[in-house]
Amino acid sequence: MSTMMEPFPPWLRDLNRLLGSEAASSSFVPPADVLVDENGVTVYMDMPGVPPEQIEVELENDTLTVRGERPYPYGDQSNGVSGRIERAFGRFERSLRVPGGLDPGSVRASLANGVLTLGIPKPESLKPHRIEIKGGEEARQLETTGS
Repeated sequence: MSTMMEPFPPWLRDLNRLLGSEAASSSFVPPADVLVDENGVTVYMDMPGVPPEQIEVELENDTLTVRGERPYPYGDQSNGVSGRIERAFGRFERSLRVPGGLDPGSVRASLANGVLTLGIPKPESLKPHRIEIKGGEEARQLETTGS
């Protein structure tokens, strides 16, 4: 059995947050995995609590951009309730580099269990093509005809 320990005492982490080093990074930034294979690109992006109507996906050249807003779930932020809020909320924008030449019209998007999945197939022109090497009689014909 292993025990997880925080590297800093809670009071030091809270002081650090008060002084602003965590405040600058407190906006929601969804983590993403980008997988590229011979068939295309698949992106998995964690978006717990973000409804599909709050997400916008755009592919331009080699940049995939996902924008949206993770709503604050506790009502009005200025209602005087005190407590500890560690999760981030609010507007976000995440841009990821993908291979060039992908068709923006072919992007498939789904949101299930808080994970946005984007599938972008490579067009046939970008997929690797196997070149057949001719030998024997076919090779001699190629040499004499040039085709």
